[in-house]
Amino acid sequence: MGMGMKMGTGKDMGRNRAVLLNKVSKAGFVLNDLALFLDTHPTDLNALRYYEFYQKKYDGLRREYESRYGALTRKTINNSDRWTWTDGPWPWENEYNEEV
Repeated sequence: MGMGMKMGTGKDMGRNRAVLLNKVSKAGFVLNDLALFLDTHPTDLNALRYYEFYQKKYDGLRREYESRYGALTRKTINNSDRWTWTDGPWPWENEYNEEV
């Protein structure tokens, strides 16, 4: 695990991780859907405000997830002294893949 990441054990930690990852995924889906809508409706101010709201929500959830469990993408890893992308379990490994 990279520096600053908290280690936990047991089903509760895996369940919490899965719940948070699900929230990140849902917010990301909404952003993608809104981006497609805005591609065809670029002057819809309600959609633009909704996009801005979900961008902030997604960023906050992503930061929370990454501070607890590690980077979700290679773009957000900390590579100050070594390549850390492969540290720690992947989201689909072990107890983190249990149904919530």
